[in-house]
Amino acid sequence: MLYRILTTAIFALIPALASAADPIPVSVQRLSEVLVDREVRAPASVISANRAIVTSEVSALIKEFAADVGASVRKDQLLIRLDSDNASLALAQSKAALAAIEAQIVQAKQRLRKAEELLEKNFVSDDELIARQTDLAVLEANRVSQQVVIQQAELALSRTRVRAPFDATVVERQAQVGSFAMPGTPLITLVQTDSREVDAELDPRSASGLSQGSGLQFVSQDRSWPVKLARLSDVIETNTRKLRGRFVFTADAAPVGSTGELVWNESRGLVPVALIVQRGDEFGIFVAVNNLARFVAIPSAQEGRPAMLDMPPDTLIVSRGHIRLQDGDALQISR
Repeated sequence: MLYRILTTAIFALIPALASAADPIPVSVQRLSEVLVDREVRAPASVISANRAIVTSEVSALIKEFAADVGASVRKDQLLIRLDSDNASLALAQSKAALAAIEAQIVQAKQRLRKAEELLEKNFVSDDELIARQTDLAVLEANRVSQQVVIQQAELALSRTRVRAPFDATVVERQAQVGSFAMPGTPLITLVQTDSREVDAELDPRSASGLSQGSGLQFVSQDRSWPVKLARLSDVIETNTRKLRGRFVFTADAAPVGSTGELVWNESRGLVPVALIVQRGDEFGIFVAVNNLARFVAIPSAQEGRPAMLDMPPDTLIVSRGHIRLQDGDALQISR
């Protein structure tokens, strides 16, 4: 009776043993064929190269704002008109003073020429000739000085017309029509629009791969703009432990003040998430060695993330059928 029971049990196990020994059909690929780039993201924002508070350079009454908050202006476009009456009068006065000096110079030259003629006849002394030469030299020096005064007056007059130093948008107005402006009085705030950059905080480990990365772009609100690296700081900021990088747009530019992310692909060669499985407490992949499955643990692997794998590029990775494999399983391989 016992013999019959044992015999029945042995014959019942034979199909299961045969099934366990059957090779498992899988597909394999070389490691170099399955590696993927890692997408890296860093917080970023678009900033202007310049934010300028335009101030008055002369003392004058504010007469008109030619551009107000929200206006887009071009370089050298008129922003503000200041009262120019005093500056115009000062310029006219300085030109009149120059005309008087010019008349005095003409007279001094005539007197000098007369003295030179009389000296030849011994009708004037050498001291008299020197005095007239000195008078002419002083007047010519006064003319040069007065020409500088005229230039200063012309400059003061030009400064009653406040113009944009660059292409910009007016974002704030600090003064009002009718107010009296002094040199240094804030008038209007501009944000430069023709020169903008992307400012990003980068993990030092990722920043080192920027030059080999691809697809560098600034992404904000489901839109993207291609950018390129302009400058990368070599100082890690103590409060954030990040490096600061500046990037410039290579085509169209995002609006100043936009916030989003800097995105690029890091060409490090990562094993895709789909090939990583968990066995016990470890994450790893299956490789095919002599038609047998071998589990290779990846210490740095994390659930749901691609991982670095330091193995020869021609290593055969099980790319299909790996989910149900166990270490040592026989494989039926197809490519």
